[in-house]
Amino acid sequence: MHNLTPFFETALYPLFDLTDEEKEMILAEAKIWHLESNSYVIRENSTADSLFFLQKGVIRSFYIKDHREINTEFFFEHDFFTALTSYLTGEKTSLNFQCLEASEIIILPKKLTDKLLKDPKWHQFMNQILTKEFIKKCRRESSFLLQDSYERYLYFLEQFPHSETRIPLFHIASYLGMSPETLSRIRSKKIKQIDLSQVNRI
Repeated sequence: MHNLTPFFETALYPLFDLTDEEKEMILAEAKIWHLESNSYVIRENSTADSLFFLQKGVIRSFYIKDHREINTEFFFEHDFFTALTSYLTGEKTSLNFQCLEASEIIILPKKLTDKLLKDPKWHQFMNQILTKEFIKKCRRESSFLLQDSYERYLYFLEQFPHSETRIPLFHIASYLGMSPETLSRIRSKKIKQIDLSQVNRI
């Protein structure tokens, strides 16, 4: 039997009680992947037909443009992720999702979530995922518009505590829209307190 206990306890039980039928359906159709570091979960030019729950590990999403990788997001334990536009529209994605550590991932096929969404209570589950992703994207956009590179770095550390021990610095630099050399210079400065409220209000 799949070990879905962390998924049930962390993602679902705080929202609502599962019926025996719902639990059996999830146990029957969900899968668990154990992937090594650098493995791909989703590749560009594919269609995202599953929602993923990260039980263990770190995932990055990125585009490839002119042979250069541009990081767009990082996901940690207890995060849901997928190529959301592809998942919602059925179109192919331009995004890649790759493990930065050995990872344990629960796969929820879209055909499973579609069946669960026939019960209105599951819309709360999906709304929570969509709301979190929307807020993250709005705040990321506002950080590029309102903050300089130093402030963006400090805001990143606030968003992702302990990330520097788990994510290579060149990946962080790509996410922040700067060169590794610029990030290295920023990190060598004395950390100072800054006002992040202008971003958090977005």
